[in-house]
Amino acid sequence: MQIRIIDQGSGILADILDRIHEPFFTTKEQGTGLGMPVSCQIVEEHKGKVNILSSMHGTCVEVNLPALT
Repeated sequence: MQIRIIDQGSGILADILDRIHEPFFTTKEQGTGLGMPVSCQIVEEHKGKVNILSSMHGTCVEVNLPALT
């Protein structure tokens, strides 16, 4: 199963995208930097994968999970 979340914003800068999975990395003044790392860990514990693709035309977050049997 694949879930895609797509926006048409200005995208995520490459240097930020490279660090987005790092615990405690944030660009928000009041952020904890745990949202993406925890979300990715949950997906990976279910044998899935998160891919983030971004350009100046927007960002696509893909969540791939194995089919339930």
